[in-house]
Amino acid sequence: MTDAIDRFARAHASHLRRNVRRQVRRAAKHPDEEAIHDLRVSIRRLSECLREFGQFLPPNKTRRTLKRLGKLMDVAAEIRNRDIAIELAGDIAADLVATLQQEREQLKRKLNRALNRWRRRGSS
Repeated sequence: MTDAIDRFARAHASHLRRNVRRQVRRAAKHPDEEAIHDLRVSIRRLSECLREFGQFLPPNKTRRTLKRLGKLMDVAAEIRNRDIAIELAGDIAADLVATLQQEREQLKRKLNRALNRWRRRGSS
């Protein structure tokens, strides 16, 4: 049974490592939101695999890989945080612009009425 788990752990970790490498290449080429998200997911999956099956994998290599993945995840997470902040700021800014435009239209009508009254009275 242990041999089967050992083989499974190594095969699964190898598959997840290939996926991380693929996502690293993709994010390096086109670091858009989707690529960063996919990179983070692949890092998280490999990290979880290494933690869960670490007893069946070479300990030094596993520790080293987890450390490198952690550093990569930290940077990717900071980018994701900025993506979210940009999205939120865009929503807030769009709402603010819409509100300001509505207020401007209301004030424009108010000014137009005041100007018409001014002209009707013949004031100068």
